[in-house]
Amino acid sequence: MKNIIIILLLAIPVFVKAQQDPQYSQYMFNHVVINPAYAGSKNMLNATLLVRKQWVGVDGSPQTNSASVHGPIKSKKIGLGAHIIAEQIGPKKWGAAYGDFSYRIKLGNAHLSFGASAGMISYQYDFNKINYADASEITVNVNELNKNRTRFDANVGVYYYSNAMFAGYSMTHLNEPNLYDIVASSNASASALVFNLKRHHFFTLGRGFQLSEKLIFSPSLIVKSTGMKSGNTVDLNLNFLLNQKLWLGTSLRSSKTVVVLAQYSISNYFKAGYAFDFGFNRFSRNGGSHEVMLNYSFGKLNSHIISPRYL
Repeated sequence: MKNIIIILLLAIPVFVKAQQDPQYSQYMFNHVVINPAYAGSKNMLNATLLVRKQWVGVDGSPQTNSASVHGPIKSKKIGLGAHIIAEQIGPKKWGAAYGDFSYRIKLGNAHLSFGASAGMISYQYDFNKINYADASEITVNVNELNKNRTRFDANVGVYYYSNAMFAGYSMTHLNEPNLYDIVASSNASASALVFNLKRHHFFTLGRGFQLSEKLIFSPSLIVKSTGMKSGNTVDLNLNFLLNQKLWLGTSLRSSKTVVVLAQYSISNYFKAGYAFDFGFNRFSRNGGSHEVMLNYSFGKLNSHIISPRYL
């Protein structure tokens, strides 16, 4: 049928049903990029840089960069932070910057934190990079489509944690910002290009078990959902901390992916981590995915803390 534009599906296959937020294999070391209620939970100023290259060997595969900083204010009931994300996938690139806020309530030996973040998100598609079966069928001005779309965006979350466990829930794109709402018409028919960011839900759960003086076992779980079956994934993570210095672990992802990761404490304040994803689908078999994380803490550390949260 002529004049039917499926540009968005050509750019990102089944994108409206799949996850639109970045994939993180080392999320357990820095929840703040998915849950604003995590801000300030480490009781010191903390900064993290992450670089991820996904599906190496696939032309136009995702590349994600993120940076975050957060910490408590003097009262320690309020946490403040900020994080930025930049990602490119084929003809699409986007960036976002957020301010994070949390308020914590002490519950015995644990804390319950409520958080919110707000900022701006900017999307741009280069429709000139898309190959069309019949370019004559395109009735929308491509130059108009290629312009940046910048919108307000908001996230919320709740986070419960102690020295040995954590549990959290967060929702991103609370306001579901609309990026494209364009109708094109011709004498024969009309077509529409509509795209908005869907709400994403994240559930996290983890527990640390001290098996010996030099060994901690830390299983964790993350469930990511867009409210549609094809947009849901589950990661089961099994991590071990050796001598309070070296983390080694593996993750099993429901999208037929296996992750191996390691993180080493170069000093009491500086840590470096690496994760490698290898899947059993046609994308990841080309070379897997690589993720590097650097983390630095500013402030006095409690040497008795063995919790898997304080990484």
